[in-house]
Amino acid sequence: MEPIGVVVKAPSTTHFIFRTFLNVEAEGGSLVLAGSGEQVLAKTVAVRRRSVVMDARLVAQLDDLESVKYIRDKLNIDAALYYTEAKAVILGVVRGERLGRPLRPLKPLDYVYKAPPELVAKLLTPKGEGPYIELGRVWGYDVPALVDANKLVSQHCAILASTGAGKSWLAGVIIERLAAAANVSVLVFDPHGEYSAMQIPQSEEGKAVSEQIELYVVGKVDVSAQDRAFEAKFGAVRRYTRVGINPRSLPLRVLERLLESSYGLTDAQRRILEEGWQRATSYGDRQPLTDVEELIDEVIQEGKAAAPAGYAGEMALGGLAGRLRALFKGSPVFLERYGEVYAGEPVRLFDPVKAVSSPGVRVFDLSGLDLFDQRIFLAVALDGIYKAALRRLNVPTLVVLEEAHNFVPARESPVSKPYAVKIAREGRKFGVGLCLISQRPTKLDPDALSQCMTQIFKRIINPVDLRYVAAAAEHLDDPYQLRGLDEDMALITGVSVSLPLLIKVGDRWTRHGGVGLQLAPRAGTYIK
Repeated sequence: MEPIGVVVKAPSTTHFIFRTFLNVEAEGGSLVLAGSGEQVLAKTVAVRRRSVVMDARLVAQLDDLESVKYIRDKLNIDAALYYTEAKAVILGVVRGERLGRPLRPLKPLDYVYKAPPELVAKLLTPKGEGPYIELGRVWGYDVPALVDANKLVSQHCAILASTGAGKSWLAGVIIERLAAAANVSVLVFDPHGEYSAMQIPQSEEGKAVSEQIELYVVGKVDVSAQDRAFEAKFGAVRRYTRVGINPRSLPLRVLERLLESSYGLTDAQRRILEEGWQRATSYGDRQPLTDVEELIDEVIQEGKAAAPAGYAGEMALGGLAGRLRALFKGSPVFLERYGEVYAGEPVRLFDPVKAVSSPGVRVFDLSGLDLFDQRIFLAVALDGIYKAALRRLNVPTLVVLEEAHNFVPARESPVSKPYAVKIAREGRKFGVGLCLISQRPTKLDPDALSQCMTQIFKRIINPVDLRYVAAAAEHLDDPYQLRGLDEDMALITGVSVSLPLLIKVGDRWTRHGGVGLQLAPRAGTYIK
């Protein structure tokens, strides 16, 4: 191996500064080796040009173009003026096929080398039971970027990037590879309807994956426009089952919060509701689906004992019944009766046990609902998934939350938030993992995000988010390098990879539905 530079500063065992030789370039994100004897593997995190003689006296001579040309061309001193300096964060000491903890800093003038492909491949060779999935290639190497699927799922993950940076493309790659490699149930909660396109394969590998895609449209909502757009784009009919939720499956605290935030609840109504709802839903996990009016009557009758005497009690009972009726009949996510039909399509009962009891990819299209109703459905779904997992009725499960900052926000407490946080904290024990996807990491609940032991970053522009990333990401000393990532690049850190990886994301096996509309020029127009 030929060295590409030398160490010039080594202040600690965590990082060092090196300069490259003339005509040798260093790239941010590249892997390098350094040291004599035991060598360390390091990741270049910042690159800058330094000047030997560019002091105030020389700057004072740069009065005009001719002066600059004379200095650059006539004196031909570019090479003397500039050199490249880079900062590298140490990933570990190379000890066979593993990285160990460095015990001493490097020495100035130690040689620096580009990490050879065979070493990178050796360090990334699977060492556990796996299974491992390939998300692309290591940037700068023809080496597969392998991720431990078991750790990715069981210890939660997050995909964080600005809008348009390729989050949903990468999520699709992860879902496809998981579906192909492991017996896992992937549940995608899709606020924009873009994952429907996974029904359409575009490779041989994609055919097997597309057959696993089960699409569910949530609620009694009109999705004819989405269906027409899908058929126009992909030349195929969108296949789905329409589902809703049984009002009886609402957890009491969710129901209380919905009624309080939407209509307000008096203390008397709250006492009646608590007493009546517990008695009306005392059937365990398998709640019967009855007519909404029958359910309301049952709640009122069972809660009467908690109502105040006289006219005040009658008013409280009547007010509570009206509020329950407005919620259950006003929200399109609730089934009002058995055998309900919408737009000629039967509305099936959402069954969380069925969703997690066998391998497959279940996509829940929430695009026809407003955010209020999306949060209701997600709260009920996550509660049911968690209860099924407690009873060990599930295969390993990954819950994918698109636009996660809307469902698990940092500064709000919507009904969906406690159930997502519960899975983030406790889901691993019961085989339920969580994948949070967001364009605004600072708006995500820090408790939930801190549980994501694998974090994947794509291009991020917002300075506030970049500062967060600097604090949260492992071996990312200069978060501003994320500004320059292309759409096909990603940085993976955490427990599912043996070292932080800058990768070129792989191709999709199924079609991607997250592409926005493109402006079409009018004939005969031009830019003046």
